This record gives sequence, structure tokens and C-alpha cells, in this order.
Amino acid sequence: MLENNISKTVGEIRVYSFALLTDEKILKKDLANLYCDGEAFNGAFYLTSERIVFVGYLLDIRHKYIEEVPLSHIRELRQEKAFFLIPNVLIVTTIQNRILKIVVTRRSEWYQQIQEQIDNQ
Repeated sequence: MLENNISKTVGEIRVYSFALLTDEKILKKDLANLYCDGEAFNGAFYLTSERIVFVGYLLDIRHKYIEEVPLSHIRELRQEKAFFLIPNVLIVTTIQNRILKIVVTRRSEWYQQIQEQIDNQ
């Protein structure tokens, strides 16, 4: 498990940081890309005991973007391929019909661990 406030420091700026809820634990993290609402972000993807969290940046390090979805708000989770070839895409559909496309290495591991956490809720 990781510390309560995850971050990487670049100069004086804390990168990829977000606050954890009480008793929340980080279970998995990796670098990823997020595509949603017509935008593309580079950053870090986390699975916690309560939610999935993406922390990234659109253009530069000063404009942080955080996307978080409680596990109970995930309506559908499926695996896809980038360019119909590369098995590295997770598609998350929320109960509000938002669609998040997450490109991450070891996609099948992520899928399995997220699904296990959803089933344990």
C-alpha cells in the first residue's frame, strides 16, 4: 500500500497527488492516458479500495485534472484494443452514462482487479 497523499515532486510542484478518504487504500497504480468528453490527458491511474482515480494534465503541469469514479458508480467495465490491435484499453461506463477510455499497460490485470473490487462492494 502507498502513503495517504500520493505525489511525485517536480521542482516545487506536487504531481499526481490526490487526497484519500478515511480508511481508503491504494491497491494499484500506473501511468495511463485518459480520453473523455473530447479531451485527452496524460497522467497516473489508481485503483483504491473505494474508487478509480485518474490524475493528469492537459497541456502543462500547472493545470491538473482529476477524474474519480466510486466503484459503486461503475455500470459497465470492458476491455478493448487500441487500433483494433493493441490490448491496452479499459472502457468505464458510469451510472450517469459517462464513458471513460483509459489506456494502460497490463489492461487485463487492471480489469480483473477493478472487477474484484466492484464484486466485493
